Amino acid sequence: AELTFEIAPGYYMYRERFKIEGAGIGKPVIPRGTVKFDPTFNRNMQTHRDTVAVLVPVKGALPVQMTVTSQGCADAGVCYPPVVQKVVLDGVASSTPSAFQPAAQSSVQSSAPAAPLPRAVAKAAPVAKGGFVRVASSEELDARLKEANGISMLDFYADWCGPCKQMEKATFADARVKARMGQFTLLQADVTRNTLEDKLLLKRMKLVGPPGIVFFDRAGNEIPGTRVVGFEPPEKFLQSLERAQKAAQIVRS
Repeated sequence: AELTFEIAPGYYMYRERFKIEGAGIGKPVIPRGTVKFDPTFNRNMQTHRDTVAVLVPVKGALPVQMTVTSQGCADAGVCYPPVVQKVVLDGVASSTPSAFQPAAQSSVQSSAPAAPLPRAVAKAAPVAKGGFVRVASSEELDARLKEANGISMLDFYADWCGPCKQMEKATFADARVKARMGQFTLLQADVTRNTLEDKLLLKRMKLVGPPGIVFFDRAGNEIPGTRVVGFEPPEKFLQSLERAQKAAQIVRS
């Protein structure tokens, strides 16, 4: 069987993020992608654009149920959370959504997406690198915003997000940026696991995935026109921080 992903312009999918499992199928054959050195991960990565066809050996009789996992990013600098879907190979041509905005067409009949992971319950507020305080739910976010004495900065991060790691290494680590961020209450939502709470936080902020940074005033309201989506180098991010501070002063006055 052949599972074909048609990827929309401006998007790409990671070869190593494809995972297809299920009883009655063999090891999928995934074509080699375009090899390029990714400074964020400090190694070569293979990516696919436009179209990629994955061969799935079928050992038994149809129908066969498969669990398909895939993940990719947009050239604009936003990464989409990995998506796990249940599909049924029954020999009838149909289509199923892919990891993100592009549509993935295949000779399978799709069922509903896999159920989200169990609700994450945070027992504490762990501090992440860079002095960020982790928030794991909308309730925790509201509580932290209520406690804040000044402007708050909420950073959406994930281990599978290349631009997020680039922000950590190149931008947040910059001495000037660190000094300026010291004037903010730093919060971080780690959406690596893509749990239900992670999805709800992203939905509340109207973000499709990380990286994304949202600024809040003293009253816990988002400061209009100050969002940062995608990677920003130190110089540009310093301007974003200054813009947020000036906008907060205007709103307060």
